[in-house]
Amino acid sequence: MRSVTGARRLLVLAAALAALVAGCGGDDPVQTSTAAPPPDPTGSNAQTISPFDTLGTAAPGVETGSVAFPALDPQGVLALAAQRPDGRVRYEAVLDGTSQEIIITRLASRAAVTVTREGRTVRVGVNLDDASIRWTCVIEGVSTPRCRNRDFDNEGSNALAAAAILVGEDRLRQIVTRISGAADVTLEDRVRAQGVDASCLAGTVDGGNLLVCVSPSGFVTDTEEGPTRATAVEVTPDVNPADLEPPTAS
Repeated sequence: MRSVTGARRLLVLAAALAALVAGCGGDDPVQTSTAAPPPDPTGSNAQTISPFDTLGTAAPGVETGSVAFPALDPQGVLALAAQRPDGRVRYEAVLDGTSQEIIITRLASRAAVTVTREGRTVRVGVNLDDASIRWTCVIEGVSTPRCRNRDFDNEGSNALAAAAILVGEDRLRQIVTRISGAADVTLEDRVRAQGVDASCLAGTVDGGNLLVCVSPSGFVTDTEEGPTRATAVEVTPDVNPADLEPPTAS
């Protein structure tokens, strides 16, 4: 993954709020409405740096559980995700052709992102109040974690960027906008990880599958954009505060 430096690193510190995950339910697809189109994406060349785009515990005026479910249109799917609930989601994902595991945990003003690929794990603690990286730990195989305050060698920034490409808020907006232009767009309830219901918006563009699923409480359970995908395999609203701290003190 490309390193994140300079102005892009500053965007990491200016980004903050999570697209976490949960599930689906139901069988009958319905055609999506064009009455409430999604907002414009920030663009294919957007600085997708972090899964946490904005400050706070939810989008302005949005409370967890306050959004209509199932979603009735693409805007409704994004509104579900804007609830940004506390919880922990573990994804099995494919990025750049490489399988990896992504874990996103948030509780009030703190969050953590863990990215594991090819036997290497990077854990990052994030302060959502000021959009800063609190700490970064790197674990190689069974070795003792190397932890530092803030970021170091762009390890934390790059882990946040990887998570953002898979389940970040900006990526959700881009995928939903692309799906809205598909000829075969559908919006249906499906049962996802651990039996959780979710509204799933799906379609194909240029032969590539597109998918976004969001649970009633705002957990993002699935994203797919061609070969890049994330599928939640564990979803829980319960958070162990220890998961928001480094595995060991440096």
